[in-house]
Parts: sequence; structure tokens; C-alpha cells
Amino acid sequence: MGSSYPFHQAAPQGIPHPDCFAHLDSITHQPIKLLHLTDCHLRAEPNQTLLGINTDESLERVLQDAQKHGWPPAAILLTGDLVQDVCSASYARLKQRLNELKVPCYCLPGNHDDPRVMRSALGNGNTRYQSQVLLGPWQIICLDSTIPGKAGGYLAAEQLALLESLLSAQPDRHALIALHHHPLAVGSPWLDTMILSNADALFAVLERHSHARAIIYGHIHQVQDAIYRGLRILASPATCFQFKPLSKEFALDRVPAGYRWLQLYPDGTIDTYVRRLDALPKGLAAICSGY
Repeated sequence: MGSSYPFHQAAPQGIPHPDCFAHLDSITHQPIKLLHLTDCHLRAEPNQTLLGINTDESLERVLQDAQKHGWPPAAILLTGDLVQDVCSASYARLKQRLNELKVPCYCLPGNHDDPRVMRSALGNGNTRYQSQVLLGPWQIICLDSTIPGKAGGYLAAEQLALLESLLSAQPDRHALIALHHHPLAVGSPWLDTMILSNADALFAVLERHSHARAIIYGHIHQVQDAIYRGLRILASPATCFQFKPLSKEFALDRVPAGYRWLQLYPDGTIDTYVRRLDALPKGLAAICSGY
């Protein structure tokens, strides 16, 4: 069995019928189960590899594991670097697989994505690129922290204004803020050069809204769980390869791919755990200097 960390169990939440976006806003009395996936790094062709592994196959293993442990969620949140090769084919392949799950999937871009290509390719259906998701007493706000041509992150003025507006418009809903780049340093000098460079501006907005509960992101290919300035700060493992924590230079961690389950409660509390697969991805490079 894959490793997991127990959390308060509740009745499964999910939308199994084909019109999977119907009635999400009516969820009020039960905890909302959310699946967080991140950093899939799909290639242009399904047989291509990255750092020795087939990222399509690794994602498929993650999805199959999630369907055996904790399924179904009310929604799936994907926080960027969905593809490694920006093209319609890679996004279309991801969309086709996610649509098969019959669960609402919400995506935001990472530094390896192109937001314009991504928005066009995902379109409608089960898989969408949008800024706000209303789930009963919760709202998820999806931000674009990408800088064209850069690996690091930054929230432009319009993104901060959007955040302020959505928080102000829904004062009675707890808020989960999703983006790609990490707002807190992880202690790896090479990776922290690609941090969200104006994180203070993000926290300044959130501190004006007491119903903001947590921030969730990817990018760092490792787990982070902290409390900072009154907010829960969460990062999840990638669905492919992982970065070695506290490494001065680029290095892969010899731990399996994984994902995160969250329970969002009506009172604003969050229970969460990370689950990993049984084994390392097949073919993972033993030594490499980057990708």
C-alpha cells in the first residue's frame, strides 16, 4: 500500500453524473473533499520521457491510486506545470484523461505552461481554467503567478486586484487561495531563486480578509505544511519526480510521486494528508543537473 497520514474521515463527497459541475454551490453541511494534483509535466508525445520517466504513466499511476484511496472528490485542483512541452497535443491529452474521471477539474498555469494556449486547449467540459470556484461555504481562488519566459513567480497588479475583489465579494465564504509558485522559502537556494517574488503583497491582501484560510501551490515538487501569518500554507508532491529538500543545488529526491487530499469543513477548518505511490517512477534518472 502507498503511504498515507490519517485525517478525520467523513462521508465521501463527489459528483458522479456527467454534468459534474451542477450543484457544486449547494454543498453546505458536509465537509468538502478536494484532491490536489500538481506538476504533471506532460510531454508533447505520450512516449517521451523527462529525467528518465514517462510523465504520462506517472500521472496515470497517481490517478489510479487516488481512485482506490479516498475517491471520489467534489473537485480536483491542478496547480500548474501541467505540461513540459507547450502545445495543444499535451493539453488535449490531459483534458481527455481528466474528463474521463467525471469530476470537476480546475486548472491554473505554472511556469512551464502558456496561459493562453492552456485556456484555449482546455475549454469547457469537466476540465476548466477559471479564477473562482464556489463550493458551498468555501471559495477557491485560482491565481496566475507566471512571468512569461521566466521560472520565478510574481502576482501582477491585476491578479492582486482580482484576489481583493473576489474576497470582498464573498465575505461569508472561507477562502482557499491556489497558485503555482511558493510564497515561503523552502531552504533550497536554487529553488528559492524561483519563489513568488512579491509574496508580501499577497499576504497583505489576505490579512485584510479574516475568511482567507489557506494557500496551496505546487512548483517545489515536495511537501510543505506550515502556519504563517495566520494562514495554512500547503504544497504537495508532484505527480512525477520530486526535488530533494534543503539541497543547495538541483537534486532529485528518491521518493515516489504523490498527491494531497483535503477536507474543507463548514467552520473553516482543514484536514489534509499526503499520499505517495508504492515505488519510484520507472527509469528515474539517478544523477542529473536539471531539466
